[in-house]
Amino acid sequence: MVASLRRALERVLTFVRLSGIAAWRSFVRFYNSNDLTHASSIAYFGLLSFFPLLLLALNLLGQVAGSEADRAAVLNFVFRYFPRQLDFVTNQLDALERWPVTLSVASTLLLVWASLGVFGAITTAVNDAWGVEKHPNYLEHKLVSLLMLVAASALLLLALLVVTVAGVVRASWFAAVVEQRPGLAVLGGVAFRWSSTLLLMFVVGLIFYFVPNTKVRLRDVWPGAILTGLLWRGALLGFSWYVRDLGRFSVHGSIATVVVFLLWVYVSAVILLYGVEFTAAFAELLGDRAAARREQQAVTPT
Repeated sequence: MVASLRRALERVLTFVRLSGIAAWRSFVRFYNSNDLTHASSIAYFGLLSFFPLLLLALNLLGQVAGSEADRAAVLNFVFRYFPRQLDFVTNQLDALERWPVTLSVASTLLLVWASLGVFGAITTAVNDAWGVEKHPNYLEHKLVSLLMLVAASALLLLALLVVTVAGVVRASWFAAVVEQRPGLAVLGGVAFRWSSTLLLMFVVGLIFYFVPNTKVRLRDVWPGAILTGLLWRGALLGFSWYVRDLGRFSVHGSIATVVVFLLWVYVSAVILLYGVEFTAAFAELLGDRAAARREQQAVTPT
């Protein structure tokens, strides 16, 4: 029992030490790379792709959501990834809901093509952060972007499922159960409050695993995904506090909210790319440690 606890403690200490080394190496690599330029590109394409993505999301929810309340709840869940001061986002959403648009096949394909820009920028940035020498060709690049768009649509449906489950939780029969088990109410509140962060960690882990045009082990991506989610959560709180008064910006009105939108997407892209650098550095450390262990076993006499 004592030996097992000692080994577990050694693993934890080793993980913490390797994480610290990876955090410093990733910071140095981030500083000396073009990650900030890629973050700017992601922010630019994020603005260009925002309206096509919003139209596609509304069209998809209109096909699968049972009521207007469900659609509004899903979109409110999605907008938890943005600071509350972004009236630019909510105003555009209200305008689109007042003037619903019926999409034809041709317009849908055009919106899909316009939406691929931000996913393409993310794919290029992730591959550069990994130091991939052979980038995907044009068709492969667009195919990866399309798969990311499909995954985003699936996550939107997952958000609809989360909203539905939340409605079940608020049902009268479940409320009676909660009264008998107060801990369930606390657990449910914490889970819902952190659901957006946990979902982000899951999505980031998938990006770190599938997007790089190189071999990535699944176990190597989750420390970086968790770090990215925690950094994003802290950045959202700090950014929301900073922009609580848009008067601090030199521009006003709708232009100010567009500037804030671009700035927030840029900050999120910086955090994402730092997470990629951390994942790459952490994977290299684990690989070097495994290689050293194999060499030691090879020279050790049996």
